[in-house]
Amino acid sequence: MSQAPAPPIPRSLLPSPLWRQLRQAGLVPSGLGPLPRALRAPPPVRRAGQTLLFPGVDTAGARESLLWILEELGRLRQVDVQLLGQLCSLGLEMGALREDLVTFLEEEESLVEEEEDEEEPEGKQEEGHLGVSFSAPGHQLPDFEMTI
Repeated sequence: MSQAPAPPIPRSLLPSPLWRQLRQAGLVPSGLGPLPRALRAPPPVRRAGQTLLFPGVDTAGARESLLWILEELGRLRQVDVQLLGQLCSLGLEMGALREDLVTFLEEEESLVEEEEDEEEPEGKQEEGHLGVSFSAPGHQLPDFEMTI
């Protein structure tokens, strides 16, 4: 018994546009090349009645096994495409969060500098001040990297 083949993946759900956006945002690690060809385009459509024949060989069992394998490969490909799409979306979201973090840290740094400027004229410089400069050489933003 064979199950119905997996429905085709809508073109809008293919990861190519998301991958392009990731690359344009500079979020794809440099070691990764382009998307594999199998994930760039919809899977090939199998024609009804398409069979593999080997003369003089009983292929009934082999044909059924081959069809099952092809169906499973189709489902696995669909899962691969969905997972890659989700990873690309997550990478874009992480890039946006990183930008938000940079903005937040810059605002925080300017507030600390303003507080220090207000305290200096009054001569109330406290020892052990907790203000931290976020652009200090030893301080770096976390590096969000996505490995596929």
